[in-house]
Amino acid sequence: MDIRGLGYIGVNVNDIGAWRSYAELLGTMVVPSEGGFKIRIDDRPFRVAVRQTDAMDGLVFAGWELPNAAALDQAVEELTAAGFNYRTAGADECAERHVRGMIRTTDPGAFELELFHGPVLDHEAFVSPTGLSGFVTGDMGLGHIVLKSSNLADSVNFYTKVLGFRVSDYWRVGDDDVVFAHCNARHHSLALIGAAESALHHIMFEARSLDDVGSTLDRLQTADRPISLGLGKHTNDQMVSFYSRTPSGFDVEFGCGGLQIDDTTWTVTEITKPSFWGHRPPTSA
Repeated sequence: MDIRGLGYIGVNVNDIGAWRSYAELLGTMVVPSEGGFKIRIDDRPFRVAVRQTDAMDGLVFAGWELPNAAALDQAVEELTAAGFNYRTAGADECAERHVRGMIRTTDPGAFELELFHGPVLDHEAFVSPTGLSGFVTGDMGLGHIVLKSSNLADSVNFYTKVLGFRVSDYWRVGDDDVVFAHCNARHHSLALIGAAESALHHIMFEARSLDDVGSTLDRLQTADRPISLGLGKHTNDQMVSFYSRTPSGFDVEFGCGGLQIDDTTWTVTEITKPSFWGHRPPTSA
């Protein structure tokens, strides 16, 4: 399957007002939409759809991009051959996602996936409300998501054997692996963690500069927003980043300088610690 990148995600949230102010502090554009708003970080109409809900906060869909209609038809054949059900999205659903074609399926961890092609552009410029220089997207997609899966082994098989992701590396934690996987040059667009219940662990935005990262950290701290992990540098993707807690309880990793992979030379390894330095929880005064 020819997955090219993470196109977008959707999250349900209980406190839409808190999320709007949080998204603005991150330097993203907030675009009003029915039932909530959409987050814009580049030339795509949206990268994150945020919707008000009275149900549990969390990830409701992840949209993975294919290059064209033929690739989507091929994806349908491969899903069917592997025993996975799918549903073709209607015209209204495609219009809501700003795409030409889309199908929906569910992974073994019970996360809903949308496989799509043909993003419909509106040719509006991204302008950060905080003056950020921008985000690293393009042919590497939105960024990455880390999912806690209640069915880790089958989830890894699904993403690698059916969707065609390539394993980047592993981190052994206790008896289970954290599996990092890529579908383009970004070190990982997806990571999977074993858990008793499936849930979104974090999403990652990659800014263009260290100044963007530092100024965003300053804004969040000034606004007294909770920081889960302070500034640090990861061992595997070499991202310099920090983690902030969203109003929904999962995290956003905000970083820069992520490693890019060349599949012709890349060797899969196992890391034994997540960071070269930093990424420490904040200490109490």
